[in-house]
Amino acid sequence: MEQSSALKQQSQWLLPWQWLVPLFCLLCAGIVTEYQSRQLVEQRQNQALQQLVGLSGQLRSFVESELNTSLYMSLGLASHLRASDGKLSEKEMLFLLQNLLEQGKHIRNIGLAPGNVLTLIYPVQGNERALGLNYQNLTQQWPDIEKLITDKQPRLVGPVALIQGGAGYVYRLPLFLNDGSYWGIISTVLDLTSFNQMLLQQANSYQVQVGIREKDAVAGALFGYSNLFSEDALVLDLNIKGAEWQIAVRFMDEAVGWSLWQWRLLGASLSVVFCLMLAWLLHSYRRSALFADALQDNEMYSRRIMDSVLDVIVTTDLDGTIERVNSAVSTVFGYLPNQLAGQPFSLLLAPGQAGLLATQAPGEGAAVELLGIRHSGEVFTMDLSRNNTEHQGKARYVWLIRDISERKKVEQLKNDFVSTVSHELRTPLTAISGALGLAVGGALGPLNEKQQHMLMLAQQNSQRLGKLINDLLDIEKLAVNKMQFKFKLWPLLQLLRQAIELNQPVALQRQVKLELQCTELNDLWVEVDEVRLQQVMANLLANAIRHSPVGATVLVTMDLSAKTVRVAVTDQGDGVSVSFEPRLFEKFSQADSSDRRQVAGTGLGLAICKDLINAMRGDIGYQRATGGGACFYFTLPLATELSLE
Repeated sequence: MEQSSALKQQSQWLLPWQWLVPLFCLLCAGIVTEYQSRQLVEQRQNQALQQLVGLSGQLRSFVESELNTSLYMSLGLASHLRASDGKLSEKEMLFLLQNLLEQGKHIRNIGLAPGNVLTLIYPVQGNERALGLNYQNLTQQWPDIEKLITDKQPRLVGPVALIQGGAGYVYRLPLFLNDGSYWGIISTVLDLTSFNQMLLQQANSYQVQVGIREKDAVAGALFGYSNLFSEDALVLDLNIKGAEWQIAVRFMDEAVGWSLWQWRLLGASLSVVFCLMLAWLLHSYRRSALFADALQDNEMYSRRIMDSVLDVIVTTDLDGTIERVNSAVSTVFGYLPNQLAGQPFSLLLAPGQAGLLATQAPGEGAAVELLGIRHSGEVFTMDLSRNNTEHQGKARYVWLIRDISERKKVEQLKNDFVSTVSHELRTPLTAISGALGLAVGGALGPLNEKQQHMLMLAQQNSQRLGKLINDLLDIEKLAVNKMQFKFKLWPLLQLLRQAIELNQPVALQRQVKLELQCTELNDLWVEVDEVRLQQVMANLLANAIRHSPVGATVLVTMDLSAKTVRVAVTDQGDGVSVSFEPRLFEKFSQADSSDRRQVAGTGLGLAICKDLINAMRGDIGYQRATGGGACFYFTLPLATELSLE
C-alpha cells in the first residue's frame, strides 16, 4: 500500500501537461472528421440519386410492360369485333377469348357485354354469376361506365368488387362500330396478385421501396407504401392504357448508407478513442519506469521474507524441476540455493521416497511425512506439504519442507517413557489393588468404620490409577498400530443390551437410569471387535453417567440409514461448552483441567474411542442434544454393505 501511494504521488505531476497533446489532436480530428463526413455524405447522396433514377426507370418499364401487354389484347379484340361489324359467332368468340387469356399474364377473365349486358365471358367456370349482368343495374359503377361510353375512352378502374366473387382491376373498353353506333363494352378483369408479387420481388432485389397510386389521389395507394408520395421519394408517371397512375421509388434505409450524424458519431468515437490511447501511452510511459523500480523493490522484499522463514520453501514446475529455493535450504539440507536451481526435486528425498511421494502426493495444503537426505548423506524425517500456484501463465508447485527429526526424537522418548512407566507400574499396582481388595473384603479381620473408609478410598484410587495406565497403554498401541482386532459379525442390539447390563452397577451407584430405545431394530448386524466396541460403549456411558444429575436418564438409541447404523448416547447434563467442542477427541483434553474438578477422568477416553471406531471403519462425533445435555454418537457400516464391497 505504501509503495502504491508513493507511485501514485510520483506520477501525479504528469497530469497538468499530459492532456495538452491529446486535446490538440482531438480538436484536429474533429475538424477533419466534420469535413470528411460532409464530403462522404454528399458523394453518397449523389451516387444514390443517380442509381435511384436508373432503378426507377427500370421499375416503370417493368410495370408498363406487364400491364399494357394484357390491356393491348383487349384493344386487339375490339379491332377484330369492329372489323366483323360485331357479328362473330359464339364459337369463334370463345376461341379468340381462350387464346387471349392464354397470352395474357394477369388476365382473370374477359367478358363481352353487347348493349351493356354481359352475355359472354371466358372462362365460364367460376364466373357463372356474372352472366346476364346489366351494367346499368350497378348503381355505384354505372356513372363511371356511362362516362367512359360518353367519352369513348377505355378506363382501368379498381379494385372493384366482382359479382363472381373477389376483387380485381377492370379494364372496360367501349366499342363503337365503323358506322359510329355503340355496340357494347369489352370488360377485361385483371388479377394483380401475381403482378404485385413480381413487383415486390423486383423492388427487394433493388433494395428500394415502391408505391403506386392514381395520379389525382390524395391518400392511399394501389400498391406498396402510400407515404412515399409525401416524402423525398422519386415520383414518375406511368404510361398505362386507360389509367393515370404514378410510381414512387425510394431506397431502403439500409441501402442508402450512413447519414451525416452517423459519420460524425463514428469519427468522434474514433477520435476520442485515439486521444485516450495517446494520453494513456504518455501516462504509462512515465509509470512504467516507476513500476519497474517498484517491482524490483517487491522482488527484494519477497526474497527477504522467504529467506526469513525457517522452513524450506521450494518452487518447481509440474515435472519436478527446481526453480527457486529460500536460504533455509542451506541450514536444513546443506546446499547453497544456486546449487539446486534446475535440479530434480527428488534430490532432496531419501532413496525410495520419490515413488512413495508419487503414490501419496499431498493435497492442497495437506502434509505427508517422508524421509529427506542432506548434502552430507544423513537421512532425516520431514513434513512435506504442497500448494498449487501459477506464474507467467504456467502451473507451478510450491513445496514447504519442515525438519521434524528433533520432534520425532522427542516423541519417541516420550513414548518410550510412557511405555516403560506404564509397564513398570502395572505389576506393583496390580499387587497393591489386590491387597487392598482382600483387606476391604475382611481377609485381615474385622475393621472399624474409619479403617474401612480409608481402605476403600485407597482401593478406588488404585483402580483409577490402573485405568489411567490401561488407557496409556491403549494409546501407545493405537499410535504404533500394534493393537489387535478380532472382527466378527454381531447383532448390534445384543451388543448394546450387554453394554447397558455391564454399566448398570455404575449407573445405580450414581442413581442414574440407563434406557435403550429403538429395540425394534433387532436384525442389524455389524462386523466389529466385540471387546473394543464394549470399551467404546463403556467410555461413552461412563461419561454420560458422570455428567448426569441424580435421577436423570441416559438414552441409548439406534438410527438406520441407507448403508450405516448410528448409535447415540444422550445424557441430561449441562452439555459441552462451545469453546471446548473442537478439542473433545484430543488426547489429555478435559473441559475442567484444574486440580479441583468435580468429575474425575484421564482425558484419554474419547481419544481412544475415536481411534477404535476409526479402526472398525466407522466415525464418531458430538452434537448438543435437543433438550439440553450432550449427545455422543458413532456410525458403523452395516455388514451387508461390507459384504458388497
